[in-house]
Amino acid sequence: MVISASDLKEMALSLGADTVGLARAKPVENPERFDAWLDKGYAGDMDYLGLHLKERLNPEVLLPGAKSIIVIGVNYFPAKVETPPKNPKYRVAQYARGEDYHRVLRRILKKLRSKIKRKYSNEIEGRICVDTAPFMDIHWAQRAGLGWQGKHTGLVSRKFGNHLLIGSLVITAVVDSYDSPHPDHCGTCTRCLEACPTDAFPSPYVMDATRCISYWTIESKQETIPETIGRALNGFVFGCDICTSACPFNRFSKPGRNPALRRSDKIELIESGGVVKMSEDEFKMAFSDSPILRPGLNGIKRNISAIDRYRRKQA
Repeated sequence: MVISASDLKEMALSLGADTVGLARAKPVENPERFDAWLDKGYAGDMDYLGLHLKERLNPEVLLPGAKSIIVIGVNYFPAKVETPPKNPKYRVAQYARGEDYHRVLRRILKKLRSKIKRKYSNEIEGRICVDTAPFMDIHWAQRAGLGWQGKHTGLVSRKFGNHLLIGSLVITAVVDSYDSPHPDHCGTCTRCLEACPTDAFPSPYVMDATRCISYWTIESKQETIPETIGRALNGFVFGCDICTSACPFNRFSKPGRNPALRRSDKIELIESGGVVKMSEDEFKMAFSDSPILRPGLNGIKRNISAIDRYRRKQA
């Protein structure tokens, strides 16, 4: 059975995707680059990245019988109706100010999988991947033509700048046409690398997560943040937008249309620092549907403490 590419794209767009691309399911090219990255310790505490490597590097192992990969992108660039404070005491990365993007993308992909089964065959299997599965998300987004991996290692789009959240559906069906891999348009530009306050890029297209603000404010399990990182947090309590914001392709950014990704009023609890007065139960209840939940209340308090410690030294 061969599925219509235009049909798949129409389905995904109707369900809330802002862009869609299709790639053949085959082993990842140049897997030794990822192995070298792990060997250098650039993953830090993210030990899970070294697990299930066969699945991560080959979608045909991740989903036996895999033939095609549908990659969707959802634009999260803030709409004009959002009114965040001009100078918040603490900062949250733009993608994390609304509902957890994993939930948003999975909803779309689950509906897409159901539509494909209903229209074509219930025997078609589909595996949803939204950056928690052992899957090379950005690699496949580039192979499917959504954009390219910038020198800051994130996805860059000529249509949406640096503001696409990506998710994929691996399916056991052939599609009648596939998209061409997107070319790299970074050229000689190094604005993103120069903007990073912690020098987290040993070289273009390589990130040392152990020097990344996003890593320290979200992923790290350490009780304290090193002073070299703490003094460069720029007020970020969750994530960081510094390198992506420096990219000149953001001139193509346009307001996102998904209301679930718009800034939630409860983000003010983070921006004001009011979160430190919350109990564990209050925190979990307030942020149950937010990516802010990932580092936990203790992680958020640790991050605020690091920012305050450095600000006191500056005073």
